[in-house]
Amino acid sequence: MQLLKMELRGFKSFADKTTLTFDKGITAIVGPNGSGKSNISDAIRWVMGEQNVRRLRGQKSEDIIFSGTEKRRPQGAAEVSLYFDNSDHQLDVEFTEVVVTRRIFRSGESEFFINKRPCRLKDIHLLFADTGIGQDSMAVIGQNRVDRILNSKPEERRIIFEEVAGISRYKSRKQDGLRKIEETEHNLERIHDMMSVLEDQLEPMKEQAQRLQTFRELDGERLAYEGTLALQELRNAERLLSKAENNRITAQQERDTVTAKLEQAAALRKQLVTRMEKENSALQRLDEETLAVHNELDSMKSRHEAFSSRQQELAESFRQAGQDVQAAEKKEGQIKEQKAAYTSQLEGKKQERDAARQGLSLTEELFRQAGEKACKTADALAQVQTESARRQQDVFVLTRDMEDLRRRLEENRSQAGGLEQAKTDQEQAASRMAGAVQQVRDDLEQARQQFQSSSALCKTWEAKQQEANEQLRKAEQVYRSLQGKTAALSQRIRVLESMEQEYEGLGRAVKAVLLAQLPWRPRICGVVGELCTIPAAYATALDIALGGASQHVVTDDERTARQAISYLKERHAGRTTFLPLDTVRSRSRTRDEEAASAMAGIIGFADDLIQYDDKYKPVFSSLLHKTLVAETADAASAAARAYQHRLRIVCLDGTLFNAGGSLTGGSVKNREGSLISRRAALQDLKQEAAAAEKKLQELVQRGNDLRRAAGEADKAASRQQQTCRQADMEQQKLQLSLQSMEREEQQARERAREAGQTLQKLYTARSDIQAELVQKEETYAAWMDEKPADTKVLEEEQQRAQDELEQCRHALTDRQVALATLEEQIRHLEEQIRQHEELSRQAADASKEAADRLASIGRRQDETRQLLQNLTTHIREKEKETKAKDEKKKAFYASREADFEKSRELEQQINDFRDEQEQWNQRVHAAEVQQEKYRGEIERGEEHLARQGLSREEAMKRRREGSLRELNERVSRLRQQIAGLGQINPNADTEYQNAVDKRDFYHRQCEDLLESRKRLQIVVAEIDQAMSSQFSQAFAEIARHFQRIFSQLFGGGTAHISLTGSQDVLQSGVSILIQPPGKKQQPLTLLSGGERALTVIALLLAFLAYHPAPFVLFDEVDAALDEANVIRMARYMKNYSGTTQFIVITHRRKTMEAANTLQGVTMEEKGVSRLLTVKVDDMIEKGS
Repeated sequence: MQLLKMELRGFKSFADKTTLTFDKGITAIVGPNGSGKSNISDAIRWVMGEQNVRRLRGQKSEDIIFSGTEKRRPQGAAEVSLYFDNSDHQLDVEFTEVVVTRRIFRSGESEFFINKRPCRLKDIHLLFADTGIGQDSMAVIGQNRVDRILNSKPEERRIIFEEVAGISRYKSRKQDGLRKIEETEHNLERIHDMMSVLEDQLEPMKEQAQRLQTFRELDGERLAYEGTLALQELRNAERLLSKAENNRITAQQERDTVTAKLEQAAALRKQLVTRMEKENSALQRLDEETLAVHNELDSMKSRHEAFSSRQQELAESFRQAGQDVQAAEKKEGQIKEQKAAYTSQLEGKKQERDAARQGLSLTEELFRQAGEKACKTADALAQVQTESARRQQDVFVLTRDMEDLRRRLEENRSQAGGLEQAKTDQEQAASRMAGAVQQVRDDLEQARQQFQSSSALCKTWEAKQQEANEQLRKAEQVYRSLQGKTAALSQRIRVLESMEQEYEGLGRAVKAVLLAQLPWRPRICGVVGELCTIPAAYATALDIALGGASQHVVTDDERTARQAISYLKERHAGRTTFLPLDTVRSRSRTRDEEAASAMAGIIGFADDLIQYDDKYKPVFSSLLHKTLVAETADAASAAARAYQHRLRIVCLDGTLFNAGGSLTGGSVKNREGSLISRRAALQDLKQEAAAAEKKLQELVQRGNDLRRAAGEADKAASRQQQTCRQADMEQQKLQLSLQSMEREEQQARERAREAGQTLQKLYTARSDIQAELVQKEETYAAWMDEKPADTKVLEEEQQRAQDELEQCRHALTDRQVALATLEEQIRHLEEQIRQHEELSRQAADASKEAADRLASIGRRQDETRQLLQNLTTHIREKEKETKAKDEKKKAFYASREADFEKSRELEQQINDFRDEQEQWNQRVHAAEVQQEKYRGEIERGEEHLARQGLSREEAMKRRREGSLRELNERVSRLRQQIAGLGQINPNADTEYQNAVDKRDFYHRQCEDLLESRKRLQIVVAEIDQAMSSQFSQAFAEIARHFQRIFSQLFGGGTAHISLTGSQDVLQSGVSILIQPPGKKQQPLTLLSGGERALTVIALLLAFLAYHPAPFVLFDEVDAALDEANVIRMARYMKNYSGTTQFIVITHRRKTMEAANTLQGVTMEEKGVSRLLTVKVDDMIEKGS
């Protein structure tokens, strides 16, 4: 057998799946401190069955599960698998490769697998037993093992030798044997105590059994006399029932005769009423026709009066319209005369205005010419006077200004050239920058849209994730709640099913019959409560309705019932009632019962509300056929009162209304106490459990869907958040770039604008300079060409022009005033004419309107006269028709009075017949009440016989002679004798016999326990002998191996182990005496640290030599050794690596050099171990 590889997942620092391959020879596991090397040895010990977490360097079981890092989440489970080559079948399984797996969850649950099949931890222990790598083997040797041997006392050290010698299982068996001996002693004491108590109880129990036998004899005699009394009462009730039946039949015959007469009179009255109802429709039509004729006549008269009034109103309107026409024509003539006068005046004024306008135009022209002449002469004179004074000075100033303007014009041209070039450069730069800015704006807008879209999607996925997580949390809460509810329901169902299987709640006699194993048992159908299915809503009501009858036993025939009764008598198992299917008869319902079932609040008859096999119909008909079920007590009370308390009614809450008026009710006991209620409760629980189980499956599916949705939403949200962050960063970069480029563009445009403004100012200034220069040059040339003028002639011409101008101004003012006056007069006359034209038009319209109204009124007068003539004719005809209808109606009412009188006579006859019918109904009812009463007495008599376990035939057979008084006296004496016996235990004989049987059983148990104790003592002695022999043999072999290996590791010297203390091998300690080369012999405690460690390693290797293992794991056991001792230990492992795999966790170079394979453990990610494998032999072969 060879260890092939190991797989770890989630174990301590190995978060990811890690596989370690082990070849033959030596495998060294190396790595820095804290990288997780020792976790490999912990994993091997754990998967091989180690249960103590402290030995795995933990405090609790979840400490061996990867607990997470800053970047990784904790894992929920840890799993380790070991792969073995089992081609030699050293492991007791048929597979050539065996995989042992152990898995643990954070909840503390563990799972074990052998070749992927679930198993127990015990199965793994059994698999590795006697292979050298079992639970107590030395296959895994760590520093704690070395320290344990170094620091242990001789007695403690012996325990290690016992483990290696393999006697631990003997010790366990010995402990079991000693424990069983102790338990046997304890059981013997208990049996002696119980036998002592039982002996004290036997004598009183014997007396009770004898008193029970006397009671049964007296009670049997009492039952015979009481059965005789019940039989006589039953016969009396049957005779009275027959008499009541005859009375009922006679009363029913008389009632039927009266009913026939009543029906005949009712038929005659019905015919009369039918005919009168038909005449009613004719009368109604006649009334309607008469009323319609009267209404039409009244309507015509009203219309006649209205038309008369209208005719008078029209005459008055016609007279008034004629007057309005005359007034309108007169007013129109007056307006026309006034208009003609105003028109004549207007023509005269217009001619005067035209003449005034011509005179004004001529005066204005003369005034203008005089003004122009005066201005010219004045201007010429002033100019001549001023220019001649400034001529010399202006010529000098003009010359100086012309020179300055020419200099400024040259400077302007020079500045404008430079500014034009600068403006062109800035405009080109601004254009280029504008294109780049537009491109960045487009990119920025696209980035913003992408960011908004990503943000919306991110929020959507985050909302979905939160919603899915919230739904998952709620679903898990509901699942846990429902799971607990389902478990409680299942437990409750099991309890109720167990109660049913054990016939819990049934009487002792019923249980005895149902559990009987006799030939007549298959003909027992069951108890009444088991043979029907009752809806849960009616369970309480029907349970109360059946009462004790729910435990009555139903049989196929009477013979089976008698056999069961005989069986109960023989076993003294009590009494019960049997219902044979061949003797039980159905019961019929009365008319009152049928009628009551249709009342409000009555659900129906009890036997109609349950389900049962047709063969049991007589049983349920006899028990429930006449019992009604009501919804409430109020409805039941109303039905009972309506039928004089002759009904048996049960309510849904369990209230029972008995025939005769008595009520039974109160609180209802626990549903599980009765058979029917328990079955109904069980049915409800099963339905509820099925629904809960279905809901659990739905919740599991929904939970899986929600987890999947939450995971998908989480991934999508993470992706979308990354996209959103990238879009945001891109947007920010574009925003910064856009702001920079916009500033540059703005600066370029501002510089171009400033250059343009400056250039425009230069252009404007240049134009001004050039214009000013030209003007000055022209002025200068003109001044040079002009000659001085004569001022005296000019002054005379100016005076004449001023005089002429003043004359023209006075004439112009007079003409303007005259023209304005004429214009105002003309405007006033035109306004008057327009007003009279409007008044003339209004007068014409009023005249025409009055004429039209006059014509219309005339036409309406003609129409009204014609309508009045026609309406008068129609009123005469309608008055004749109304008179005829009134006479016809009076005649019809006279004939109806006779029919009413005849109807009253028939109604009186019907009432008399009904009174007589009610009297006979009361007599029938009284007879039925008596029948119900006697039937009840018969039922009670039969139930009394049934309670006594007797049929009529058996009661007749056991009948006693004597009068009624003698029988009652005999029953009283028997009851007194029974009462004199005192309290009777009905199970006294059975209890006495059980006590005797138990006493005999205790005697046999004592003998068995004494024999068992003797055998156990022999077994313990044999185990001690076997343990001593095996331990001595193993100790001697381990001592030889220890001496040999010590010499090899130390290069000589001696090592001796011996037993100390007691003479008993199993109680002795183990001492170790060492003599290194060149030193004296001394105890282990006096050696140096390295010598002690190497000695213990030699001892551990001796253990392995005695009990070889397929592989051995050393966990830094060479840490305390010097270089030379490490080389010796490595040489030893190299020599024995052909038969045993060595797995060494080490920091020592020499140990690594001896290895065939190096497994490097690193921790690239903090808190997570990773593996690197180097096959040294393969590298050496490649190098050579």
